[in-house]
Amino acid sequence: MTTSTPATDIVPPTRQWGTAAVGVALVTLIVALVLGGGGATAGIPGLGDPGEVTKWGLPIAKGVLDGAGAVTIGLLGLAVVLPVRKGELQGDALRALRGASISALVLAAAAAVVHLLTLSDLVGRPLPDALAGDSFVSYTSTVEQGRAYAAVFVLALAIVPAARLTIGQGGALALFCLGVASLVPLSLIGHSSSGDYHHSARVSLLVHLVAMAIWVGGLVALSWYAGRRGPELPRAARAFSAAALGCFVMVTASGVLNAWVRLETLGEVFTSAYGLILFGKVLALVGLGVLGYRHRTRTLPLLEAGRPGAFRRLAVGEIIIMAVALGLAVALSRTEPPGPEIPEVRTAVRALIGFPIPPELSFGRVFTETYPDALFALGVLAGLLLYLGGVWRLHRRGDRWPVGRTIAWLAGLATVAFVGLSGLQTYGMVMLSVHMVQHMVLMMISPILLVLGGPLTLALRALKPARRGQLGPRELIVSAVNSPVAQVLTHPLVALALFVSGAYTVYFTGLFESAMRSHTGHMLMSVHFLVVGYIFFEMLIGIDPLPKRPPFPARVVLLLLAMAFHAVFGLALMESSRLIAGDYYREIAVEMPWLPDPLDDQILAGQITWGFGEVPGLLVIGVLFVQWYRSDEREARRFDRREGSEESEREAYNAYLAKLDERSRREK
Repeated sequence: MTTSTPATDIVPPTRQWGTAAVGVALVTLIVALVLGGGGATAGIPGLGDPGEVTKWGLPIAKGVLDGAGAVTIGLLGLAVVLPVRKGELQGDALRALRGASISALVLAAAAAVVHLLTLSDLVGRPLPDALAGDSFVSYTSTVEQGRAYAAVFVLALAIVPAARLTIGQGGALALFCLGVASLVPLSLIGHSSSGDYHHSARVSLLVHLVAMAIWVGGLVALSWYAGRRGPELPRAARAFSAAALGCFVMVTASGVLNAWVRLETLGEVFTSAYGLILFGKVLALVGLGVLGYRHRTRTLPLLEAGRPGAFRRLAVGEIIIMAVALGLAVALSRTEPPGPEIPEVRTAVRALIGFPIPPELSFGRVFTETYPDALFALGVLAGLLLYLGGVWRLHRRGDRWPVGRTIAWLAGLATVAFVGLSGLQTYGMVMLSVHMVQHMVLMMISPILLVLGGPLTLALRALKPARRGQLGPRELIVSAVNSPVAQVLTHPLVALALFVSGAYTVYFTGLFESAMRSHTGHMLMSVHFLVVGYIFFEMLIGIDPLPKRPPFPARVVLLLLAMAFHAVFGLALMESSRLIAGDYYREIAVEMPWLPDPLDDQILAGQITWGFGEVPGLLVIGVLFVQWYRSDEREARRFDRREGSEESEREAYNAYLAKLDERSRREK
């Protein structure tokens, strides 16, 4: 005899917990603004009073914007992971998209309100007065905040009709990416856009916003799906649990980096309004981590046992805490971080390089003048956790993963972290020779080690295949590896061209100086070196699946060609009478008299390039010959097995003929 589960145990009181979450977020925001003084702070000191509507309406509208953005991303993500039929979305997935169109409309409206109230806040006048003349046009087209909120408005508005017209899973995935892209402009404004290391603060804030939005929005979307008695709730909850764990790690790590940039000392956490609000966010994050752990250990097994009510009881509490964190986050954006008692003078050179002017380079300062670069820090952390997570999953399943591959991957990440977070990054911004060390490591050492780690092979073994007709992470990896883009990029001649042409294109044109004057450009340049190095060495010595690799003799020739081109580049750098990025290095030398002569430093950079390729080249040749030998051994074993099989068949056939012949003689 079976009993039906009461509807009240399955369907969460959506309106009740939604209203409660909004109320908690609003109360938290107001209290934090009062305690932190954010509600009374005008945009620019010395200007007039923007009025009470702007003072209190702006943070509330920002809270609505953040909440609507998270819900939009969560619903779009839910539509991606729910089952499809022949590539088309069904039932609840389509309803999730329709819901996302509504939340995107709220997001667009909130962005418009924030856009207008921010103008009032910046000029220090009530909104009707602030809109007088051409202020609005000038603000929208030239001011960073104006451009950012206008971009959010346009992106959100584009999601509204697209979410109602999309019926395919690919379209839903594209909309999810568009929803994430709508958060990018928000990372370019506020406290992250000024001060030392503001470039790192922007990256960490972007990661923080995206991870928090996926986490909050995913939980809201999953709760909505549970309220509809979704049949795929256990599978969707398990997928969300894995994503939420990653979001928790990224939110924590990016928050630590942002606090490191904003706070001079740990004591400011308890002695400033900014620090106290930040401490409140930390407590909320700890609470969310505890509830997330309970989700993984208790709720998921209960869901798979057919008790969906367990999810509702824990999810409601988690959403309330998330609402508190959201309110604190908005209040934090309106609260000035603590600064030194005597403001430091920001010279032209300090503003150009984006961090305090470093002392004279020494061996010890390579390790002590650390650089809190969020892109490298969070990227290395993600690579570390994802790889070790895959190894652990194989271990739990009883499969083995070669220790050597794990060591190679960890060593590769260590080299990336060293050149991106140590004094090499600090002094690489002011000395071409140090920058060239970074370039060589990222292009010729880190990729070799990372390639030998076999990350794609690990992912394909660790990830479970999705259901038939579904699109999961494993299927996305397989599709990417077999895509026409991958076939072109990993073609031997294309990979070689990318590997050797980058240095000539970057350093012997104006690209290098432009990149050095923009930290974003400098980071993109570093990522470019790492990526093209990875593609080239993956084609040569990689163990991951590729559409096709050249035969071993051709690989040796390709490697020798690459080393020759790099040697020629080093010689050209040493012999060149033209100073690379001369205006940039002469400009920063004004406040750093200890810097070497730019031309002498350029010659040293060429010498580093000339001598750097030998050891990595010998290492790769050694790996190639080992792989070549093992490949021949495997081919020989296959041949022996084939020959052995054929010989056994011949012997069996001859024995059969002999037996027939013996029987024939006996009959005679």
